[in-house]
Amino acid sequence: MRVVVLACAILIAAPAISRADPEVDLLKKQVAQLEVEIKLLKDRLAKLEGEKKSLSPVDPAKTPKFVLIPGGWGDAGADDILAVCKSAASELSSLFPDRELDPISIKHDEKQGPMVIYGRGTNGERRVLLNSKGRLWAQFSFQFAHEVCHILCNYRDGDRTNLWFEETLCETASLFVLRRMAETWKTKPPYPNWKSYADNLRDYADQRLRQTEKLEGLTLAQWYKRNEPELRKSGALREKNAVVAAALLPLLEKNPKYWQSVSYLNQGDPKKERTFPEHLRDWHERVPKDLKPFVADVAALFEISLK
Repeated sequence: MRVVVLACAILIAAPAISRADPEVDLLKKQVAQLEVEIKLLKDRLAKLEGEKKSLSPVDPAKTPKFVLIPGGWGDAGADDILAVCKSAASELSSLFPDRELDPISIKHDEKQGPMVIYGRGTNGERRVLLNSKGRLWAQFSFQFAHEVCHILCNYRDGDRTNLWFEETLCETASLFVLRRMAETWKTKPPYPNWKSYADNLRDYADQRLRQTEKLEGLTLAQWYKRNEPELRKSGALREKNAVVAAALLPLLEKNPKYWQSVSYLNQGDPKKERTFPEHLRDWHERVPKDLKPFVADVAALFEISLK
């Protein structure tokens, strides 16, 4: 009797086990499909990471080591900020084949930034402060390009009566870099999905140019004579720096090689006060022969004789 009961129990249970087999098989198939999809997603991620590196216009071997100090950057990611700064710096540094930029630390500072601190840090690095934050890539680019230009100009603590001209060149550099980046990012942005941001870079630069004070029939030389006392007193009069920058920009966009001439600024006695004509003449004497035409063009805009 007990054997019959056991046999009946097995017979009753058998259909249940049989019914469960298709469900197990289905679950196994679903797991296998998920494993395939996960692998595909991993492969796609690896491909995107590879594209990010290959499409970057920045050559790591030719780019100075940038270090981003955490804190204050809002919702902007550290890697993204560095990508923007490297892109901006490369538009200038690529024009200096015989000069290598020093390492640069980048820190957010709402009160002091944007600026580059005189001297070097404990590791020999240049120290740049920016006050931009969030994903305002055009503003980041504008500020960082300005400070990189100061570094290329051999910025130093000394007589400040002609500092306005260095500030003007750095304002020009910001406009120049943004307009160049706008073209670069159309095909080779730091990340593939940033191509659409190229127009914003151009618009940011062009908007600043539209907002620049107009000469209203004056020559640049006449405008300078009216504003010379203020400029020599304070180098960072941004609205006035922008007027001269708008005049210099076409010269440098026509022949970007002329940017190399800024390497020969700030080479004399840092404590010696010079008039602006003396400043230009000193610069003209120091630049190589192939760069002298640019300094001569600048002098001509101000109706200054270099003799």
